[in-house]
Amino acid sequence: MKRLQKVLLFSILILIVVLPFINDKERVSLDEAYRKKTGSTFLETPDGFVHYQLGGNPSGEVIVFIHGFSTPLFIFEPLAKLLEKEGYRTLRLDLFGRGLSDRPNTTYNPDLFKRQILNTLDGLKIRAPINLVGTSMGGIVVSRFVLDEPERVKRLVLIAPAGFPMNLPLVGKIARLPWIGEYLMKTLGDRTLLKGTKTGFYNMEKFPDFNRQFSEQMEFKGFKRAILSSLRNMKLESFLEEYRLLGGMKIPKLLIWGREDRVVPFSNSRLALEVLPDTVFFPLDALGHVPHYEAPEVVAKGLLAFLKKN
Repeated sequence: MKRLQKVLLFSILILIVVLPFINDKERVSLDEAYRKKTGSTFLETPDGFVHYQLGGNPSGEVIVFIHGFSTPLFIFEPLAKLLEKEGYRTLRLDLFGRGLSDRPNTTYNPDLFKRQILNTLDGLKIRAPINLVGTSMGGIVVSRFVLDEPERVKRLVLIAPAGFPMNLPLVGKIARLPWIGEYLMKTLGDRTLLKGTKTGFYNMEKFPDFNRQFSEQMEFKGFKRAILSSLRNMKLESFLEEYRLLGGMKIPKLLIWGREDRVVPFSNSRLALEVLPDTVFFPLDALGHVPHYEAPEVVAKGLLAFLKKN
């Protein structure tokens, strides 16, 4: 009996050790050779290579889209294409650690992503003030950019922005613990992130290809390290004071929020409007955390009205 117990204990220990390697999808180095193979567009910056998509009218007003916690730039493609038809120039970029952008071994905090936007604009020689759109965690990123570089932004659009007080899921709280977070991310990170995509939708069944597009980024080394660092350092539920500062600025602001949001609750919009006075509010029925992807025509209508009025 004791021998059997020892064998079982040894087997469990072996499983604990090897499980992270079995479950880890990261196998590919995102290097120069791979970037060339994609045929896409990249810009070298001091923090690493940035993957971006620039489209629309070269002489039109620029709209820059900043995605959220884990879904890369494709999340804004449907909305960007509609705005390009209206004469705008659109710029979408993968934040570091996501999509095809580099995964620098650094702290993933608002300052890193603020620099990424700034260096991308400078590298592409976009000097005129931009219209800046950020969703979820991207709301924190674009707000940090406006606070530090107010002269570079003409209008600000926040879609279900993170950063307001809320209850983080238990797994997120545990993942913030040293060592434990690294182990959990290695063993369960890919599966948890993929499973969580459904939460962002009001009706995901209409988008059967979404998870395939989302999971492509998971094969590149450094993805989960970047996600974990963002979870720990992006102030996902503690950016309120910065929003108060933003509320004191005269820049025109639009707040878009799906009433059925299960990621960043719609109820947070009440506090958002308190700390961001004079903000135009565009609530959306029967939509969740990604209205710009689920109903781009609806979001485009509200966004265009805001751009033309302000």
